[in-house]
Amino acid sequence: MENEEPVLKKPRQSILSNHVESVELQEIFRKHWSNHVSFKADNLEIVAEPFRVCKISNFIKSEQFMEELKSELSEVQSKRILLDLYQLEQTSDLGNHLVDSIEVFHRTFRTDMVSWMEKNTEIQLNSTISMTGSCYYDTDYLLCHDDNMGDRKIAFIFYLMSNWTESDGGTLDLFDTDERGLPRKIVRSLVPEYNSLVFFEVSNHSYHQVAEITSNLSRWSINGWFHGPKVENLPPRPQIEYKWLIPIDNDQDLTAWITDTYLCPGIVAGIKEDVEKQSYAYIAQFLKAEVYEKLSKEIADDSIKWKKLGPANLRNYEVADETSLPGTLKKLYKLFRSLSFFQLLKNYTELDLMPDGENMKPRMTIELQRWSKGCYTLICDNYCDEDVDEEQINGAGVETADGDGDDADGVAGDEDTADENHENDEADDDKTNVNSSRGDDKLQRQCNFFKIMKIDRGTKTKNDKKDNKLISDDNDADNENDDDGFDDDKVLRSILKYKKPKVDKQDESEEASCSKSEDFSKRSPPLHPDSEDPDVSDIGDYLSGSSRCSDDNEDNGDEIDDYDDSNIEPGTLDVIMQFNTMHLSESETIDYLDPKEQDSALIHIAPQDNHLCLVYKELSTCRLHKYVNHYFEGYYYNLICTYRE
Repeated sequence: MENEEPVLKKPRQSILSNHVESVELQEIFRKHWSNHVSFKADNLEIVAEPFRVCKISNFIKSEQFMEELKSELSEVQSKRILLDLYQLEQTSDLGNHLVDSIEVFHRTFRTDMVSWMEKNTEIQLNSTISMTGSCYYDTDYLLCHDDNMGDRKIAFIFYLMSNWTESDGGTLDLFDTDERGLPRKIVRSLVPEYNSLVFFEVSNHSYHQVAEITSNLSRWSINGWFHGPKVENLPPRPQIEYKWLIPIDNDQDLTAWITDTYLCPGIVAGIKEDVEKQSYAYIAQFLKAEVYEKLSKEIADDSIKWKKLGPANLRNYEVADETSLPGTLKKLYKLFRSLSFFQLLKNYTELDLMPDGENMKPRMTIELQRWSKGCYTLICDNYCDEDVDEEQINGAGVETADGDGDDADGVAGDEDTADENHENDEADDDKTNVNSSRGDDKLQRQCNFFKIMKIDRGTKTKNDKKDNKLISDDNDADNENDDDGFDDDKVLRSILKYKKPKVDKQDESEEASCSKSEDFSKRSPPLHPDSEDPDVSDIGDYLSGSSRCSDDNEDNGDEIDDYDDSNIEPGTLDVIMQFNTMHLSESETIDYLDPKEQDSALIHIAPQDNHLCLVYKELSTCRLHKYVNHYFEGYYYNLICTYRE
């Protein structure tokens, strides 16, 4: 035995191209990477701004290995995942599929590439990597985020599809940041290149996105992160600052604007009861027809100046400059800020929205939004309460009799004060672990945002119509003595009726979108106030899925009794009107949801012209406007006000 020759292990053959491991390329990379200098050659490109990104072309040396890798990846089970931030198809972690070419590729990254990255980037890593396969089809996307979460150090994307062009979409877009560290605009876009590895250091400003796919090609990649020591006590994210406005004492004539039905005492009482029990009301034909028609024409006027609103990791749509609004729209702003309208909303909701000069100082925001392809909002899970500026209180303008008085406050640009959307950062270009919770530490908060109903409304049939009244028998008796000329209870039943909303059930093994198009496939719009057909679907049908009541409760007839509301957070009232929505599908909804429970929206607001929607929400509740894909043409508009006691 002592005389035998030692057995030499056969060296493992690398799958990496020779230039990847060459001393020359690594020296060039280190020089430019460490000095934050851009560089471009045949097989190496370094982007220095807005943050450091590197692309190594012809990464794998064997075309046969590439074909085998693609073939094996196509056999790995994937699932469709949809949320506010992303829409794509993805595999589970490839570390659970270590066979043949996938095993070789994974091993190369957790050994050779970990050493390469640590040596050349001077970023401390460990042997942990995350790696999944992702596929984006037509209209799929991954919106703006920074990946800065947990122990992620370097994000990577390895592209598997050939002949990809910029016109196909799916570019890796890089955002610059403003002085507060918030993403501002796209300053560089990298077109996916076959057999190239793109990577960048994860940081507070590494904001990026995968642009929407705009062709029938599929965008395949393997992607993930290199991990390292976790950074403790990250600095807080900068917050977006908003200004709240106070009401204007201008004594508006509501009858000139609002359909008479909705000013009748009995109808007002019914709307109030609906809001109290369901936390929302959806009111058809709220404005007089001639007024709404005039507003709809003015809103598309070329004289209005629009400004893109960000930051991109929270929202992307346009808002109108109030000073450029035509006459009727400008007066509508004043209507929604008037004490008269504050009083009407108080009557509708019982919220304390009338100032008393001492303790009661209600406030509001107002925003006219223009939406087109590429617009969206993302879940924002934290709110702060900013006080009204004393200059606003002391300088509130008073509208003159002709409605053209000065408004010294101007108009706040946004509806809520929101923290940065740190939780969006869990998805990468091409991200892995999209099923993990988005920022568990920040989302451990109370989740009972809607007032839970204290009665079981059950499922009604045609024979139960009499039980669908919104107003009690006592109110009915009172209404008989009204002198307003309306049968209030009859009219109200034709506008609003109770229906026990259902929570959307999803298979726990699948991610669920915030709202599904099929939720609305059988719904009819709310009734016109003059309609008398009690069988037509309206508010209840339109917004089913808005309650926390479970199907089990419905089936068993269980009541929700003795509800303790002592822990309910302070809330706000959203008031929404939409314009020019006739070319939108019913799936293009505005959704209200608790960020802690993203599998189902609590309320869906479907697009309808001339409908006033009232939604009472707690501060932890998000209003989500889903991404508008590239098939949408033209514009639609949302007027959104938020009122706070």
